Amino acid sequence: MAKAKTTVTIEGRAAQKLAELAAASGRSEDFYAAYMIEEYAAREMQLIASIKEAQASIDRGEGIPHEEARRRFQATIDRAKRPAAE
Repeated sequence: MAKAKTTVTIEGRAAQKLAELAAASGRSEDFYAAYMIEEYAAREMQLIASIKEAQASIDRGEGIPHEEARRRFQATIDRAKRPAAE
């Protein structure tokens, strides 16, 4: 398991929320800071993987041309503007 030590200064509302969370749960602020970094990093890595997959699909020619995407988007807007059937 990789381990890193870093120093982070948290101020204002974020510091207060972290302190309240730690006090309410009985866990340390360090525990929550590490947990939050881990969760955020996992989400960011998933986002990056999704972007890379989307780029690869475009490179394979699986994308929708810009004008076609605009046409579909406008059609969706137009349908949403129509009054509901009575």
